[in-house]
Amino acid sequence: MATQGAARHRSSYRRTAPFHTVSFRTAACWTTLFAGLALAGCAGAPAIDTTTTGSISPRRAAAYASEPVPEGVAPDDWLAARTALAEALREDSWAPSVPWENSASATRGTVTPLDPTVAANNKARCREFLMSFVRDANEEWLQGEACRTERGWWKVDQARLLQRG
Repeated sequence: MATQGAARHRSSYRRTAPFHTVSFRTAACWTTLFAGLALAGCAGAPAIDTTTTGSISPRRAAAYASEPVPEGVAPDDWLAARTALAEALREDSWAPSVPWENSASATRGTVTPLDPTVAANNKARCREFLMSFVRDANEEWLQGEACRTERGWWKVDQARLLQRG
């Protein structure tokens, strides 16, 4: 009698469809739904905005580009690092290091403002700085000095790559 009760209990349990069929149908529905949503999102994406923004005006950027490039530094790397230098010197207080990167040459680094100095004419305010250039496993350091112009911009007066000793 105990076996008849167990058999009766098993026979009252019934699945409507095999497990693998329900799982496959559910997965197919979810996949279709997510693929449709993902493709619909791409269709409505706005175009990439190429407008230049930030704290560096186009006139200042042009002035930075006209400065001589220190010997041993690639012009594109100097322009990226020079923009970071302007950001680092923007505040009168001690600024932390400002990172920069030139993705075209795979070069990156930081700019760190150092001690304030006074120019030879005793009028211009100047700041010394250190700039790093890291590419692959190579690292170089540049030491320089930038002084404020009459317009309030920072002009690099001295810059040289440091020699490894």
